[in-house]
Parts: sequence; structure tokens; C-alpha cells
Amino acid sequence: MSSRLNIFIIDEDLELCRDLLGWFEQDGHVVNCSPVSQVLFSSLAELSPDLIVFGLSQYNGMGMVMLRKLANHRKLRQVPVIVVSEDPDLEYEVLDALDFQTRPFDRTRFQLSLQKLVARKKSGPRHVAIDPAQLEMFKRHLLTHSGLNFNQHNQRILERALLRRVQTLLLDSLPTYFQYLAGAAENYDELNKLVGLLTVGETSFFRYRSHREALLHAVIPQLIEKNRQKRSLRIWSAGCSTGEEPYSLAILLREHFPELADWDIQIQATDINKRALRHAREGIYGERSLRMMEASLRQRHFSRSGEYFQVSRQVRNMVRFNYLNLQTGAYPQNLDLLLCRNVLIYFELETIRRIVANFSQALLPGGYLFMGHSETMQNVSDRFQRQHQHNAFFYQLKIPVATPARAAVPAQGDIVPSGEKGRGQRARKDGSPPAGPAQEAVSARTRAVAKDPDLLYREAMAAFDQELFVDAGLLFDLLLTVQPKNPRALIGKGLLLANQGHYSEARICCAKAIKENDLLPEAYLLRGLILDMEGFLERALVEYQKVLWLEPGFVMAHY
Repeated sequence: MSSRLNIFIIDEDLELCRDLLGWFEQDGHVVNCSPVSQVLFSSLAELSPDLIVFGLSQYNGMGMVMLRKLANHRKLRQVPVIVVSEDPDLEYEVLDALDFQTRPFDRTRFQLSLQKLVARKKSGPRHVAIDPAQLEMFKRHLLTHSGLNFNQHNQRILERALLRRVQTLLLDSLPTYFQYLAGAAENYDELNKLVGLLTVGETSFFRYRSHREALLHAVIPQLIEKNRQKRSLRIWSAGCSTGEEPYSLAILLREHFPELADWDIQIQATDINKRALRHAREGIYGERSLRMMEASLRQRHFSRSGEYFQVSRQVRNMVRFNYLNLQTGAYPQNLDLLLCRNVLIYFELETIRRIVANFSQALLPGGYLFMGHSETMQNVSDRFQRQHQHNAFFYQLKIPVATPARAAVPAQGDIVPSGEKGRGQRARKDGSPPAGPAQEAVSARTRAVAKDPDLLYREAMAAFDQELFVDAGLLFDLLLTVQPKNPRALIGKGLLLANQGHYSEARICCAKAIKENDLLPEAYLLRGLILDMEGFLERALVEYQKVLWLEPGFVMAHY
């Protein structure tokens, strides 16, 4: 098998061809060149190139369109591509490129890529198997360096991303890729490229209507009143993805709070995904991202170009985007409002606790924290007070108050007065507050509950609403002991399991409830929430629609 490669160079003005032609021909390779505007895919496919070197000048141009067509072409999508551009940020837009180079060219890197191609041409493509032990190496590496946690529920996302990078880089095994990923000398920012395939999620403008209403009618007015003298507002969107969330906040402020026009407003937006940040800075979105926005807001804050909409310059100037790894980066400080929605689901509990502790240090006393609907402070932090306004749950950092010296902490086994008619609770070993009343009195109530199960259900839901999840679980278990097929208790138990990330067990509860009552809206809501938490938004929407068919006024399904 010959070591000579058939290389095709595509460039807008053929400058790239002039620069690289001598190198490639000197190494014995055959080179053809063409301007972007004259490339015919049918002719290119007939040439059967071993490598395409593509000159890319800008993100919104003919070159990017051509690259996307190449990636979808039946015969050409398997051909490796090296992208050359003057814009270093474009590296995170071409995650399926064998390599990305800016000027001055690194000839050694070109030669390494060509050597890989020659070796692959001789040996042919190899099947890459995923071994569980090898997968654990990547999980530990990602957890250490990015904080991202992968378990049985989201493991497939990791597997697909690993195989995609192995194939793109022409590697022969996962251990080889791990050496490349962990290597300091030649990884070319590989960790951020891998993260770019792991963290882009579904988002849109004004995605959470309940949060919007709470911000509009409660939180922002309170912050304005609080900060009226210093006339400043500090907001952080942590895990901003492609930018819809911080831009939505900027539009909200411009639309409804004209008194802030001369305030010092800072909206900081960060993400670990550099590719997403590139999109965010461009501020260009398709129809799907704007599907939940009123037409009047589109007209006032966007300019349209064909099928796309660009955020106005006035709104873009209100937001500053930066890369930040929540595991290792320095957080913004003196914040009034922090939004971190559907980000902590990527992390394990100990990492979440560290991040939330850092959040509490970044926020000013009385500052607000908004999290995703499936995220909670349960077992995470006691520094925040939960708020429930305008059908939205969010958190406020507690304001420290001076307290008199405490009496000695009771020894384990001593009774701590509960203030409830002489009934007491035992202190926990770690000194945290005791559980609610249900945990101490379950066994004594079993016989009485059998007489009034509806009362027990109401108490369980009340505990759930107060985030007394241990108590709620015990109460639902007690109710299921008395009535094992109670569909509402099964749904309650399923909600608790889903909240803890135990989606398979939650599905079982949901299936049992539907078997008992297939017209129960809450069952389909739970199934939708599970799919939503797992990232299957389209399938979740189908379940939410079933809820609305059964009960059109079901508020949570609308949200």
C-alpha cells in the first residue's frame, strides 16, 4: 500500500493552496486545489480524496455552509478534514475536524496528521469497543477536571462522545484516546472539545414562565428597592449554554424596568462549553429558540435575516460572556441574582455541595438563586431559604443575624425539645437539624392511618412541598403499606425517586400508578419530568400534552 495521499485543498482565494502545496508535494503527496465557490461535490467524490484541507474565514459564511454539507454528504462525510482559519474560536465549531490550525502553521502537527492517515490507509478502519473499566477512566478524569459526573442514566451520552472523538482523531482504541486526552503536550485543548459534545442542552428564550413571572413581579422589584442608593445590579447566569437565558434577562430588564436605564447593570454569563459560548456571543438563533417569545418582543429586540434572528446590539452589550469551569474557576462576587438552571444535574452530590457553598459566598446576603425544576437544596445546603411565589420555587441566601450564645449541644440520644406539646426529636450525629415529625412517629400512627389514608396523603404532599423529603418518603411508604396500589402515593414516591436521580425506580412507580388509573394526569406529568431530566425534551413534551388532554387547567404541565 502506497504512503502517498490524495489531498484536496479548498480555500476562498487559493492562498492556503500556495502556502501548503510545496510542503505536501515535497512529502510525495498528490494535491488538488479549488476555491470554495467552484467546488462540486460530485466531482470531489470522484477524486476519492484521503484528506480535505479547508480554509475557513468566518463563522457566518459560505465556508461553514460548505463544511456542513461535507459532513452530511453520503460519500464525503468519512473523509478526514483539517480546518485552517484566522479565527481561533472557530476551533470549537468544527469538533469533527481531524485538526484545526491557525497561522503560523505548525508543520509538525500537519505531518502527525498525515502519518495517521497513511497508517489508517494501510490498516483500514478498526472497530472500537467500549470496555466498562476503560469507561471508568474517563469518568474519573472528567469528574476531576470538569466536575461532570456520568452514571448509568447519562452514560450513553459519554459513550457516543468518546466514539465520535476516537473516530475523528483516527485513533484505534479508547486507551489511546485517554493518553491523548490526558497528555499535556499534544492534546490541543482536547478536554474542552470533549466537553463540547457532552454539555450542550435544550434551551430557549423565556423557557421557564414561572421563573419569569417571579423575577418580574417579585425578585427584581425587591432588588431595585434594596439597591436604590447604590444604583447597581449584579447578575450571573452560570451554565448559560448558547446565551438564551442571560439575553432573556436583559430583555426583561429593558422591557419592564425603564428606571434601570442609568443604573450600573452587569450581567455575567459563563459556561464550560466554548462552542456554546461562541454561539452566545454571536447572538444568532433559529425559530425554535424563540418559540416561547411573544412576536412583539421579537420585533423590538431582534433583527431577522432569512430563517435566523439576531439579538439587538443594545441587548448584546448588556451581557458579558466568559469561559468558566464551576469545578475549578474563580466565581464572580457581590451578586444580587444568580441563575444556575439544569447545570448541577451533571455533578455528583459532593461537587454540588462545594459549588452551592461557593454560590453562597458569591451572593450578597439576601441575594437570590434560581435552579432548575428538578434541582433542590435537599441534603445540599442550609444557607438558603426556599421561596414560593408566582408558582415558582427559588432560593434566597439567608441574612446572618446576631444570636445569643447557645447552650451546649445535647449528647447523642438526648431529646431536643420540638415545641410541639412535649414531643421531641433526637439530634442527628452530624449536628444538622432533625427530621420533621413524621420520622419520629410513623410506627405509632400506622393503625390510625388505615382509617383516613387521604389525610396521610395530604400530610405527605405538605412535607414534600416544604422539602422535608425524608418525612415525605416515610409517609408515602406508610400509605403504600396500608394501600399498596394507591396511585397517588405511587406518584408521590416516584417524584421523590426522580428527584434523587433514580429514574428507573421512578418509572416503575409511574407504570404501577397508570396500571391502577390510566386517566391520572399526575402520572403522565411524572413520566414527562423523568424524560425531561434525562434530556429527552421532545418525548417529555408528548407526556405533558397528555396531561393537558386529561386536565387542560393543569398548571405545571403548561409550565
